[in-house]
Amino acid sequence: MKKALVTQAFGDKWHKVLELTKPRMESYCQRHKIDLITFEKPLVEPVQYSKLAIGNIIATKGYEQVTFLDCDVLVTEDCHDIGDIIIADRACDGKLMEPEFDFIALDEGAFLDRKPGLNGLANAFGLNDFNPRFYFNTGVFVITPKAVGALSQPPIGLFPNHFAEQTWMNLQLHLWSTATLSIDPIYNCMTSVEEHFGLDRYKDANIIHYAGQSADMNKLIETIKADDAKLKELGR
Repeated sequence: MKKALVTQAFGDKWHKVLELTKPRMESYCQRHKIDLITFEKPLVEPVQYSKLAIGNIIATKGYEQVTFLDCDVLVTEDCHDIGDIIIADRACDGKLMEPEFDFIALDEGAFLDRKPGLNGLANAFGLNDFNPRFYFNTGVFVITPKAVGALSQPPIGLFPNHFAEQTWMNLQLHLWSTATLSIDPIYNCMTSVEEHFGLDRYKDANIIHYAGQSADMNKLIETIKADDAKLKELGR
């Protein structure tokens, strides 16, 4: 299976973050035989929407599976290939069956109050009877070609900025009836996840995600440096 990992970083401060986190992504890709692709020039505003170009990569490069990671994540050295969750190559009479899911990420709407915002966006685009079933954090996700519709862009000049592209992507996942699955929180261990599930980022997490900490970029960079050093001390 041809796989890629995509990340993106725009601007000097985010490039400094990527310098800290990319070595671990490279190690992850080498272990699991995955191509690493980095977006470093924004395609649209808000810049986070640039990840929608993953659809083009899938269509033109022939990738059967793409993992996306925000650049502000630390991947542990013992992290499994999270794409294996979505592949689920089940054998039946000696034949491989199709994967059950085409998009996996952490459903943070299960423990954070995100669905009202999603419902509001749907209403703004004329979907008055919309009933959100999930709300995924799109800082860490895995997608297959069958879910490429979820990467549809908003109308030209009208890019909603509600948690950047995240709420828009969740709306598309609903509209395209995408087969989704929520991953174990250890693969997207944000501060909110640590608190809700009682996790220890250094011992439990496979992917530490520093979502919502970009207000002070210098502090974020120092936090990532310290956590990276701590993980190395633990052999992770």
